Amino acid sequence: MNQKLTRLSQRYLTTLRKHLQTGAGASLRPALGLGRQAVAHGLETLDLARIHEQSLVTLMLPGHSFRAQRTMTRQAAIFFTEASIPIEETHRAARQTQVHLGKLMTTLGRRTQEL
Repeated sequence: MNQKLTRLSQRYLTTLRKHLQTGAGASLRPALGLGRQAVAHGLETLDLARIHEQSLVTLMLPGHSFRAQRTMTRQAAIFFTEASIPIEETHRAARQTQVHLGKLMTTLGRRTQEL
């Protein structure tokens, strides 16, 4: 698992770097792909946030102006938000499944009493 996590972290860093170099018009599709990979590896939002933070620290080397760093931070936040969507969708699906299961259990309990 650690090797997969390391590779995902490296891909995240590379993809985020490309995104920041491209600028505000960069596609967010690669971020979404990274989010899907994170889900496939069983990562949660906090895990992805740690990867994002490590990547951002690596990319925010001294030498950038304050204004450039602020712009990069905003663009990186948008990238992270997009990357976290697949994880959040799994949470939403799990909640919906839990609600549906609760309704089924209620119906089952009622029908069991009727029998």
